[in-house]
Amino acid sequence: MATLPKEVIDLFQDPAVPKMVATISRGGELNVTPKTSMQVVNSGTLAFADLYGLTTRTFKNLQDTKKVAIVAMKVPVAPPFTTYQVKGTFLKYETSGPLYDNFAKALKDAMGVDITGVGTIHVDAVYSQAPQDKGKKIA
Repeated sequence: MATLPKEVIDLFQDPAVPKMVATISRGGELNVTPKTSMQVVNSGTLAFADLYGLTTRTFKNLQDTKKVAIVAMKVPVAPPFTTYQVKGTFLKYETSGPLYDNFAKALKDAMGVDITGVGTIHVDAVYSQAPQDKGKKIA
């Protein structure tokens, strides 16, 4: 298990930072979608709210292959290029409990939407995506 460095945690906890989630199907079809609710649960786990249920390509892929990559980048994209990629393994889909309740309240308050669940991801590796770091593995 990789441990998220503080600078990566800070970036993922910033609600203004875009986060994109990439998954892959068993047949090799890629899927990328924004997940602005992505947050750090602890130094080895990320989580995001789901609005549409387990029928989306994202969750079908996560259930089938468990593989996921997430990119978070500070905007505007300019020096010092604060951009990280986390590669991980899908853990589970939660529909109740404290984590679900926290996400449900936050999204209802912020956007007026109801969620159907929360996806959790185990952090396997972390890479800097800044041009000067050339994809360097940092955790």
